[in-house]
Amino acid sequence: MCELCATVITGLESVAVLECQEKLDFKPVRERGRIYFDISLDSLETAKNLRSIERLFVVVDRIEDFGSTKENSDVLQKFYDLAKQLHWKSALETWKAFTGYQGPVTKTDDDVAKQLSAEEIKSLPSFRVTCSRSGNNHDFKSSDAAAQLGGGLNDLFHWPVNLSNADIEIILNVVDDRVVVGVALTRETQGRRNIEHFGPTTLKSSLAYCLLKLADIKTGDVVCDPMCGGGSIPIEALLNWPLCVHICGDHHELAPSRTLANLSALTSKQNRKLPLDIYQWDVCNLPFKTNSMDVIVTDLPFGKKSGSKQNNWSLYPQALDELARVCPPKTGRAVILTHDKKALAKTLQRMQKWWKVKLTLWVNMGGLQSGVYSLLRTTNSK
Repeated sequence: MCELCATVITGLESVAVLECQEKLDFKPVRERGRIYFDISLDSLETAKNLRSIERLFVVVDRIEDFGSTKENSDVLQKFYDLAKQLHWKSALETWKAFTGYQGPVTKTDDDVAKQLSAEEIKSLPSFRVTCSRSGNNHDFKSSDAAAQLGGGLNDLFHWPVNLSNADIEIILNVVDDRVVVGVALTRETQGRRNIEHFGPTTLKSSLAYCLLKLADIKTGDVVCDPMCGGGSIPIEALLNWPLCVHICGDHHELAPSRTLANLSALTSKQNRKLPLDIYQWDVCNLPFKTNSMDVIVTDLPFGKKSGSKQNNWSLYPQALDELARVCPPKTGRAVILTHDKKALAKTLQRMQKWWKVKLTLWVNMGGLQSGVYSLLRTTNSK
């Protein structure tokens, strides 16, 4: 068994917990921006299928009272000494099993005790240390803490440093007086999977999955993203809910072609056809019959990189009114993301006859607090 930690978009931890319960059959420990869970080495492949997470790492150790918030001139020395105090063997074995790394990771005690040759050092994996820090009363910089732990690891294992393309990434997370050290299992954030052509408002794939998960999609549903942008939501939808009909479109002239480019790249990579209908349309005048869409999942314009907050006051009511027309009463669902919470709150007050707010989550998107609104269609007909 090993302990894994998955980072999650802050505010969507509950979605990651739900996915773990469904795919791994247990409930992880939930913290702000991350979840922790124990897993056997035999189940590591299943952990690779988690779609709501950003990054995954195996925990080396968690230290609850490290002393980093106290006035301590030797705190950086403590980070250096930490390298020799932790038990790395199990975590490094998990990293090898997860990544399939074939080369030697460490030398024997006798080898380490002596001076290694340049060729022997070159055969070892390269590494870097990444430090994230939050809380008050830290008298050190994240870069200094990372450098000290990295120096200790270099002296211990003789791993060569590579800051741009390291084989092993050591994660150092400091929250107030608590320190968590781990070994990254994923090289890049999962938020960039399946997307190669990015626009100014392209959503992370992990965020798109979380929005879709909140929609409670069922087999046979017609799922639509009427403002698809680069296609993150519909592409994530057709990959994870293949037994549904997926439709998307956008008013902007570049959006459909960008979505098509991302779909084509994914089709070529997977060497199979992926059924997705892509259109250019006006969200306020959709070319659908009344009550023809089961699920709407979309990212409304924030009024920052796309559109304007002034225009949102007229766009949001018109859009939600049209979405109410195409969604069937009682069974229709919508999940909407926006940073313009004030405009949407006023709109939902006006749309109480058509839409009922089931759930609201506040998420952190690059420093912006945005709202995720899970809506249910009322029993009133349009």
